[in-house]
Amino acid sequence: MLGILDSVIIVISLALVVGAVLRAAGKKQTDAEYFLAGRDLRWPFIGMSLLASNISAEHVVGMAGDGYRVGLVTGGYEWMAAWCLIILASLFTPLYLRNKIYTIPEFLERRFGWGLRAFLSGNLLVMNVFTKNAIDLWAGSLLLVLLFGWNQLVVMIVLSIFTALYTMKGGLRAVVYADMVQGTWLIVSSIVLTVVGLISVGGWHGLTAKVDPAFIHMVKPLNSELPITGFFIGNLFGGMFYWCMDQTIVQRVLGARSVDQGQKGAIFAGFLKLLIPFILVLPGVIARVLYPHLPKADMAYPRMVSDLLPVGLRGLVLAGLIAILMSSMSACYNASATLVVRDFLMRWKPTLSDKEQVAAGRKITVLMAVLGVLAAPLVGLSVTIWHYLQMISAYLGVPLCAVIFIGLLWKRGNTAGAIAGGVAGFAFGMFLFLDQTLGWEIVSHPYLTSFLHRSILVWCLAAITMIGVSLMTTPPAEYKIEGTVFSSEEQRAGGTDYRIWATVLFVCTLVLWWSFR
Repeated sequence: MLGILDSVIIVISLALVVGAVLRAAGKKQTDAEYFLAGRDLRWPFIGMSLLASNISAEHVVGMAGDGYRVGLVTGGYEWMAAWCLIILASLFTPLYLRNKIYTIPEFLERRFGWGLRAFLSGNLLVMNVFTKNAIDLWAGSLLLVLLFGWNQLVVMIVLSIFTALYTMKGGLRAVVYADMVQGTWLIVSSIVLTVVGLISVGGWHGLTAKVDPAFIHMVKPLNSELPITGFFIGNLFGGMFYWCMDQTIVQRVLGARSVDQGQKGAIFAGFLKLLIPFILVLPGVIARVLYPHLPKADMAYPRMVSDLLPVGLRGLVLAGLIAILMSSMSACYNASATLVVRDFLMRWKPTLSDKEQVAAGRKITVLMAVLGVLAAPLVGLSVTIWHYLQMISAYLGVPLCAVIFIGLLWKRGNTAGAIAGGVAGFAFGMFLFLDQTLGWEIVSHPYLTSFLHRSILVWCLAAITMIGVSLMTTPPAEYKIEGTVFSSEEQRAGGTDYRIWATVLFVCTLVLWWSFR
């Protein structure tokens, strides 16, 4: 149970979040302020907010669970995210900020038309409910239930209400300011648990001597569940959708003061991602040594917190978990409100005032909080939380990634091709998902046991379909490609400092992969 000191630490953590929100809430609530923080964010806030909005309970609990199940290799998702953030900085950020968009689907409409904008916006909203909000609530509440026996439904409702209130109060600026506090708290608390765990197994040498070496090596063969080719190709494709096209993530960059600030923020987040395998996945590997017979892998993190941490440190770690859980949820709420208001309500009622837009955004925030509580129990049906998240995201995100990415690089790509590629890829992705999860085994090959390899097939089908249909139909009008297709001018739109740091980040990632091969 929680001690008095634990409770005090958690209260202090929440008080810091409230303080950050109150500081942000002083700004006038125009539409640009509420949805994009007045387009005035600097790179440290953007970078930490990118991390905090990405990392949540499914990372803290789920990555430790997958680390317990398959080893450190599951941290490869985080290192590939660093490469995706380099792509966000160099390719997407200049295009997005130059067009002064509120949402990613809004940019897609300028390139391909309203139909694809509505499709992407609807897809993002569905993913926000089932792969963000629901997972956040289920994983976070599950940990608190396992540790303290609290009622899970009550925990989910309380977390949703508190998070929705501060998101409604200050909009994106409140979310980003709170992220700075919550992201820092998560990193510190996770380092504490990792260090305590390593001490318990005799340090790094003690861990490597006691655990199967396969749990340390991150480069796996082509027929494994998480092959190296799956990361370098499949996860790169899927990760590009998440890090470069997902409203919940990219909204921080859309609020950047300048292209240069947005690019530097993305690169800063990439460096932070390099830490994650060591502070979130490694505890699961440590738990493999300490508790080799856990009934469920996702119990690894709760067991370490309850068994290894004394009073005070336990509160620090739990405060970090609660903080980052609320951070991810608030990002989801604010992004969903932005999508609904800007992509749907403003189309039907383009004369909505700033006050009416903000009021509508707050109502959507409440609705998202309710839907998250209702959808959360579905997550409990998965093998592990992390595996559920990655598989769903890969099959749903990859087709749209192929369509958008080719559309940004190729002027000949048109609306008919984009729609055909998106529909074909989505249908094929759902088929492969059901084939794998339901055991149909219609698509059967040793190299296709991994969903990462299967997602490459989905990307290729979507890309080929888009290219083929585009070539067989009328080329897009000139105004549709003006300012919406990548060119060398886009790179010159930002600063040069980010390129130096992007190169350093790329090299650091390669060194890490090589070191843990």
